[in-house]
Amino acid sequence: MTFRSETMKLNRAQFLRLLGGTAAAAMLPAGLALSPAAFAQEGGDLVVGISSDINTLDPQMSPSDVFRHSIRSTVFEALVFINPETLKADPLLADSWEIAADGLTATFKLKSGVTWHDGSPFTAADVVYSYKRVQDKNVGSPFAPQLVAVSAVEAVDDATVKLTLANPVPGILANLAVVQIVKEANIGAIGTAPIGTGPFKFANWAPGDRIRVERYAEHRSAPKVAAIEWRIVPDSQARLAGMQDGTLQMVALVEGKDVVQAQSAGIEVIQTKPYILYENFNINTKRAPFDDKRVRQALAYAFDRESYAKTVWFGFARPTINPVPPEMATYWADSATMYPFDLDKAAALLAEAGFTKDKPLKMEILTIQGFDSLKSMALILQDNLNRLGHQVTVRELEATVWLERVLTKPDYDITTDNFNTGPEDPASMFNSPNLAPTANVNQWNPDGYADLVKRAGAELDPGKQAELYHELQKLILEEMPQITVDHLPLFFLGAEGAKSLVIGPSGIDDYTKVTV
Repeated sequence: MTFRSETMKLNRAQFLRLLGGTAAAAMLPAGLALSPAAFAQEGGDLVVGISSDINTLDPQMSPSDVFRHSIRSTVFEALVFINPETLKADPLLADSWEIAADGLTATFKLKSGVTWHDGSPFTAADVVYSYKRVQDKNVGSPFAPQLVAVSAVEAVDDATVKLTLANPVPGILANLAVVQIVKEANIGAIGTAPIGTGPFKFANWAPGDRIRVERYAEHRSAPKVAAIEWRIVPDSQARLAGMQDGTLQMVALVEGKDVVQAQSAGIEVIQTKPYILYENFNINTKRAPFDDKRVRQALAYAFDRESYAKTVWFGFARPTINPVPPEMATYWADSATMYPFDLDKAAALLAEAGFTKDKPLKMEILTIQGFDSLKSMALILQDNLNRLGHQVTVRELEATVWLERVLTKPDYDITTDNFNTGPEDPASMFNSPNLAPTANVNQWNPDGYADLVKRAGAELDPGKQAELYHELQKLILEEMPQITVDHLPLFFLGAEGAKSLVIGPSGIDDYTKVTV
């Protein structure tokens, strides 16, 4: 199984068919014509359009910030990087490593000559501090599940780190790839003025407007652009127009309608494999009546995933009810036919739970500004449930407000969401912020679930491991703490030089080869 970035093109006839003929032309913004031929050159600023701001610059917090990878991928580094071509770990801050035959220790030799952006040397003590911080319950890092099996971390010397594991973890390198190393002396300011070891150093952040990083001249990778500036442009048509007039050199994470319009206008589309992201509804399982699985199951029957994938994602998305993609060896194939769109079944389950036209279910769906597809998900579910006589409202929130309502101080019924995952390790799916037993968005952790996740992550026999992951999928699809909607690629728009962006699994990208 391989993973690679690729470009995709539709001709104009295909575009018109997708949008229903000549009506499509009217959807293009005025002045959206073919762009001048792009050419790559080194130096200069890469200006990237994004739809929303982030909540914090701390790479060990706030995993639900949609564009958190902008900082995580440029300012900070982990010990290893998962190569999207091989799905294996490449050296990053670690130069080499050795995992004991019994799987209970992992020893890392660090790269020499690495410095923090303030000029101080990077050492093993920084790794020890970072991992202990993530494990500290008082910190509340959502990345703690990645290190749950690490029982001890020690600096053997300034250039050597040794991890002791409570049990073998086949996916330990994939886990470490998403845990960025931070500097203890910077912790007090890391949320607004971070210092990292990455190829770019933080320059400034104007909340709601832009985030800027600049090339770190001392870094070993020698980035090809002088700076990267992410500009927050909530309107998708404005982002497309920015690509046309040269205001933007890249647009990150665009949606299906934008892909179609961009291709019609001759703008390159950079696309990952379809299993990198899934969209879903998160359900607050601690709040009545959503603590009743019959209500949650009813909502799953009430959403037409097939129609949504065709009409909102123009066929780019793959409808599914299972967060695990079929490309993974641990995928449970029997899930493919579960929860077809069936409003009669939804109504029957809601009636069993006590909700009818005479006693309607009342609920609110939260969604995030700047993500039209997620809003469409909410509106479709609202429409279907209202047709059954229930009372559903949709509330669109600015991203930081949404984070407060959903993560910081949970106060919601249901929310739309998406989650960037990677197929390099099945454990990462179940230790994600969406499903991790210790803490997840759905506030769901039934008896036995944590033990099952732990056993599956530690199982070395592939056949037995697959059986355990099948059990996990059966449990999730029976309990339905989240409603998975589809698997889909990540889409970026960019000129020729942007095609050098390496889009890694789990939101860690490599911008060092990008040119403008």
